[in-house]
Amino acid sequence: MRLSLTVRRFRCLNPACERGTFAEDCGPDLPRYARRTLEATNHLLQVARVAGGEVGARIAASEGLKVSPDTLLRLVRLSAPQATPCLRVVGVDDFALHRRQTYGTIILNLETRRPVDVLEGRDAETLVNWLREHPGAEIIARDRSGAYAEGARVGAPKAIQVADRFHLVQNASAALDGMLRGRRLNVDEAEAAEAMAPSTTIVEEDGQEMSPPLSPTKRYVAERRAARVARWKRVKELAQAGAGIRQIAREVGISRKTVRRLIDAPLPPRNRVINPRPGGLRSPTLQPFVVYLQDRWQAGCHNVSQLHREIVAQGYAGSRSLLAQAVQPWRPSRLPTKQQQKVKRMTRRSMRWLCLRPPDQLKPGERALLGKLLDGDADLALGYDLLQGFRKVIEERDVATLDDWLGKAKSSHLPTFVALANGVDADRAAVNTALIMKWSNGPTEGHINRLKLIKRQGYGRAKLDLLRARVLAG
Repeated sequence: MRLSLTVRRFRCLNPACERGTFAEDCGPDLPRYARRTLEATNHLLQVARVAGGEVGARIAASEGLKVSPDTLLRLVRLSAPQATPCLRVVGVDDFALHRRQTYGTIILNLETRRPVDVLEGRDAETLVNWLREHPGAEIIARDRSGAYAEGARVGAPKAIQVADRFHLVQNASAALDGMLRGRRLNVDEAEAAEAMAPSTTIVEEDGQEMSPPLSPTKRYVAERRAARVARWKRVKELAQAGAGIRQIAREVGISRKTVRRLIDAPLPPRNRVINPRPGGLRSPTLQPFVVYLQDRWQAGCHNVSQLHREIVAQGYAGSRSLLAQAVQPWRPSRLPTKQQQKVKRMTRRSMRWLCLRPPDQLKPGERALLGKLLDGDADLALGYDLLQGFRKVIEERDVATLDDWLGKAKSSHLPTFVALANGVDADRAAVNTALIMKWSNGPTEGHINRLKLIKRQGYGRAKLDLLRARVLAG
């Protein structure tokens, strides 16, 4: 709807008045110098916060509110909250504006689980400045970053720091993963692959086994193959019954040429390449040298480059790749056996998955394989026990057990776990608080995920001020 207004204009009789004339005020719903009502502006603002500039402009146009993307972004920037309240429980984490180039920091109110600020940079000074400008923080939840630990210590010396429990478990998993890197696994790889490979049969309730359902592509190929076989059989039956080629073509719905081909085919036809290019030994370029190549191959010369040089000296004008294609069938088959295929499936990645997965989520065959793997490597078995022990400490929130675990880790002489234990000792106060208090950095990680979505909706225009406005408005 378009409004057409006629307003009264008044003249000031005071000669000292700077304005001279002024227009009638129409109330708060029709702001001065505005092209839209306040209700329409608020609606456009909500669209811009949710969908961004480009997409928001298209949505607004479909609703009858034609507006440019720049106007929507300008509305978002003007509506950004300026004052940040003082917080009691703060969550802090970093995010990437441009991967490996520019990073930022998000500040969260963990009591309300709402973001309160988005900052540029992720160093200690960034957090220190913000905490000094907003005093009153009593608890600061963070990840294992040393920069945020230093920033919280300097910016809010009296605040209690809480290390995130999820990142602690991730650190322990990374310690065991570091042991697996480049490690030779002393276990029968074929047996391991058999245990890790997915089942290829489905057992029905009556105990009978059936094949798994085919994929849409394989089902389509099977249906086309069945149709070709049925057509071939039909042509053969009609030919044996004495029907002529023209009658068969008319009844089956194919050409007479195809009928003749199907009658002469002893087996059902398959997909074939039409008019293949001559290659290999069929190539006219290689025909004069076939006998020479056969003699040299039987004499033991299997080097394609050497053969190529010899026949070039005799007048061969073709390429080396054509020669390699020609002699390829003479080489022994390199198709992997079933045993080799099983070994190929056995990778360090699958063993990493086996060692890092919680034991209660493993299948019986996987548990047996893990047991054999740990029996053959004492250091890996010790690292696995340390990982499970640390997970139990975090799950049970037992500070006393943490002391015992740190002693075992330091005396294990495993470099990755010794480094983990030293890192936990250096951040011991925050780790102990994480085991005692309920606060964690989980809500902050959730808002990081939402921030990434908003950033990708910006079509490359998500500068920090615009990103901050959209994140805080959500």
